[in-house]
Amino acid sequence: MGQLPRYKLLIPGPVEVAPEVLDEMAQPLVAHYGPEWTAYYKETVELLRRVFRTKGDIFIIPGSGSAGLDAALGSSIAPTDKVLILSNGFFGQRLLEIAQSHATNIEVLSAPLGQALDPMIVKKKLATGHFEVVAVVHCETSTGVLNPLQEIAAVCQEHRALLIADTISSLGIEPVCMDDWGIGICVSASQKGLEAPPGLALVAVGEEAWRWIERGNKPGWYLNLKVWREYTQKWGDWHPHPITQPVNNIRALRKSVERVLKEGLENRFNRHKEVTTYLRQGLRELGLTPFVADEIASHGVTSVVGPEGRVEELLVYLREQHGMLLAGTLGELRGKVFRIGHMGPTAKFDFVRELLETCAQYLKHVGAFS
Repeated sequence: MGQLPRYKLLIPGPVEVAPEVLDEMAQPLVAHYGPEWTAYYKETVELLRRVFRTKGDIFIIPGSGSAGLDAALGSSIAPTDKVLILSNGFFGQRLLEIAQSHATNIEVLSAPLGQALDPMIVKKKLATGHFEVVAVVHCETSTGVLNPLQEIAAVCQEHRALLIADTISSLGIEPVCMDDWGIGICVSASQKGLEAPPGLALVAVGEEAWRWIERGNKPGWYLNLKVWREYTQKWGDWHPHPITQPVNNIRALRKSVERVLKEGLENRFNRHKEVTTYLRQGLRELGLTPFVADEIASHGVTSVVGPEGRVEELLVYLREQHGMLLAGTLGELRGKVFRIGHMGPTAKFDFVRELLETCAQYLKHVGAFS
């Protein structure tokens, strides 16, 4: 069998990974239990607490970010709960699909594609009746909208609702202050802002959230947060998780989180903001329009209105002629909008400058740029 082609990853995840992080994937295997591993694992969790900005529990669960969302929703929702899903894109709908597998009394509060959720509208909705659980996506990856998570969290606290936040495309790129903002459960993944290979879901659980999780017996075992907590408490001195961990994935995550913290979170946030501003300005100079307004745009993924009828052609050109892999988008925007990922290692001026130059070459070639 032939090898897979190697492209520069300018997609919204997985991202480019530093060589020293990749090296951890090739290290000899070690046991996923015992005093040495347990100490290493607990140190890794402590590092993650600094990124989530929480003193709560953090569980590293093998699986995609969606596994983490399934764990959060499935462990928190009781059969009689009234649940509110906030949605303004494909991954808001993903939250809805997962929630529907655990409960039936679910309502959806939507905003149009490309627009942010309004905390005041959320507040009015919560005032219409008691909702036990609210779920929202911080960065809606399908469009690049950054929802006002801090303000939504404040509204949920006011109405005593548990907030579950999908920070899969924002953690390590945008400020996320889990404890200070009052987020109940915060879910992320290894392969985006944390700059590690895919394969790990990260679920951070605040102290107050256990009040929802501990109500009754929830179905499931592998993605049941009560099970993960039980093993942390009862087997914590030698095997602080209920399953065989992918040890090299965790070693790679540990290395990447060390790199994130060495750079400094505020420095990272500022770097991503500066690169995003540079990219969006460059796109406009080429005659390409960002799909999302600047004031609600994320700093890790930018969606762009493509040349009419030529989005797929542009993506093929960048991939085949210049080795750059960009993404189309999902749902009703498919074929109209493309997405650029600028997370972690690719959130640098050199990467963006090269991308803008190649886009200019394409537009000139097709007569859309002079």
